[in-house]
Order: sequence, then structure tokens, then C-alpha cells
Amino acid sequence: MKHLEPYINRLKNFGYKVTHQRLVVLDYLQHSKEHPSAETIYNDLKERYPTISLATIYNTLEMLTRVGLVLDLGAPEERRRFDGNTSDHSHFFCTNCGKIEDIVVPGVEKVMNKVKQDTSRHIDRCRLDFFGRCAVCESENNNHSDKQRPD
Repeated sequence: MKHLEPYINRLKNFGYKVTHQRLVVLDYLQHSKEHPSAETIYNDLKERYPTISLATIYNTLEMLTRVGLVLDLGAPEERRRFDGNTSDHSHFFCTNCGKIEDIVVPGVEKVMNKVKQDTSRHIDRCRLDFFGRCAVCESENNNHSDKQRPD
């Protein structure tokens, strides 16, 4: 888990012990593109790591969020979802199937700088989320609508 070395140093700098279970959760999130819930992480890891508990997953996610190594997406109307990618990016939330996708929005930096300038506020980062139906759900919705139309 050499790729986790910068994250390990961050944990140590915040005074946290570096445990195998914490590294397993962090590694899982670093490789996941699915924005999983704590329950999903637990279900995916419990067979390979039988001593890991759901409480450990929750506690680890809270700690990783506190130190800035994980984003809590606060997914609307469902269980919390987490993202191991802490770089500046936006998210698209499908309001039909619950899928969350990463999106890079060009020009967000300009908007953020404009808000800083116009409001005289110190802004460290911004989060811009989008909500709607993903391509799969939209396609299914259109196919269903086509079948409902009278000839």
C-alpha cells in the first residue's frame, strides 16, 4: 500500500494511529468510482477482512472525513455516500436510480473567484452538485413514455 504513504503521513500529523483496518477502508475508497455508502464498503470488505465491523467502517469514515482524506457527499434522501477523490470536482446525482457520477465543470474557479471578490469572503473550496436522471434512467423513461403514447 505504498500509494497510501501521503495519506498515512496525514493521519499521523493529525495524531491518529495508522491501523490496518483504516488503511483497508482508505485503499477501498481510493480505488472506488462508485461513491459507496458505509454499508456497501462493509459488505464488500467483510468476507476478505472478517474482523472488520460496520461500526469500524463508520468510525473510520468519520475520521477520514475530519482529516480531509474523504468527502462525505451527504447524498440526498438516502444513506450517506463517500468519495475518496478529494480533488476539486462536482457530482451528478441521479434522482431515479441513486447513481453518483464525478463531473469536472470548466470555469468553476472563475465563479468561485467572482464570489470571493463580490462578497469579500474567504472561500477555500466550493461544491457544485447537479441532480436529475442519468443517461440510463432517461433512456428508460423515454422508452417507457414511447410505449404509453397512443398510435
